[in-house]
Amino acid sequence: MNRWRTFIEALLVALAGVTLFSIVHIPLPWLIGSLTAIAAWRIVTQRELYWPFTFRKIAMVLLGYLIGTSFTQETLVEMGNHVPSMIAITFFTVAFSLILGLVFSKMTGLDLPSCMIGSIPGGLSQIMVLLDEIKGLNPTVIMFLQSMRVMLIVIVVPIVTVYLFDGGTGASQNGMASGSRSWSGMPWYTYILYPLLMVAAAWLFARLRVPTALLLGPMVLTIVMTFMGYPTPNLPTAFVDLAQIFIGVHIGLQMQPRDLPEWKKAMGYTVVTVVILVLFGLGLGYGLAKLYELPFTTALLSTAPGGMVEMGLTAVAIGGDVSVVTSYQLFRLLMIMLFVPFFFKWLAKRIENR
Repeated sequence: MNRWRTFIEALLVALAGVTLFSIVHIPLPWLIGSLTAIAAWRIVTQRELYWPFTFRKIAMVLLGYLIGTSFTQETLVEMGNHVPSMIAITFFTVAFSLILGLVFSKMTGLDLPSCMIGSIPGGLSQIMVLLDEIKGLNPTVIMFLQSMRVMLIVIVVPIVTVYLFDGGTGASQNGMASGSRSWSGMPWYTYILYPLLMVAAAWLFARLRVPTALLLGPMVLTIVMTFMGYPTPNLPTAFVDLAQIFIGVHIGLQMQPRDLPEWKKAMGYTVVTVVILVLFGLGLGYGLAKLYELPFTTALLSTAPGGMVEMGLTAVAIGGDVSVVTSYQLFRLLMIMLFVPFFFKWLAKRIENR
């Protein structure tokens, strides 16, 4: 019974945030409003809230299908030309993040490896997986830094792109295939078949231990279906909003700054480092936009140090080219998952030998 009460409390707080942000015309009210309201409520009241983890899984599958509909043969060929810039941007972003982690460790006195890995802009769940591979890390520090970074970037980046760079806010500009068939013209059985196929793809990728399997499975299947000529209608707006609030509440609930010693000081330094990282991403985004003549909103979301899920969802909502954004974010995530464990194992040996 207590679980249901805390769930209803979380839902009401999230919807209040959505309503408030909608009234004041803040971009992505379903995502940012729910995230901000939940995080603020937890920090102020210190109350434990319940939100089913299944909701995040549903949001990932929905987003995977949604992103998959944005890919065409032309976009995949075009993204092949972006590989050199993907490598360069990934290297500079990760290197700069590690430097910020070093500075953060010096300023707070927290252990260096945890501060550095907590500063790396991968997906929160994927970074936490590295705890199993790298010994001696502090999960509290990493969770705090990762959740703070994601939360601040999800709030700041959409506002910057919409208000400073005239980003779109309509679904018609989100980079989806313009010729997609509507769901109203689909046979009745596809309403059952398509969800089952997406869930099966997510399950298969999870069994294969693919990073971000719940998103990549449906995304890859949708791309294959599109290339084979099967209709892949755009996701209805109501489901996009649902995915946003599912993700927003999940991120907001990760905020537990009081678990850290001197958490107020750590939070202040974290805000500063995230702002610096966002400014660095702005610089990279500007260069990417000039190099490939991309809209700045798309370039910024491609280089923004957020997670693939959060930046992909933001691209959908504010009108970025989803296929480009997802490609850059996915490339960085895969490189981090492949090479970061080796770096930190080497770093741990260096620290032990001192």
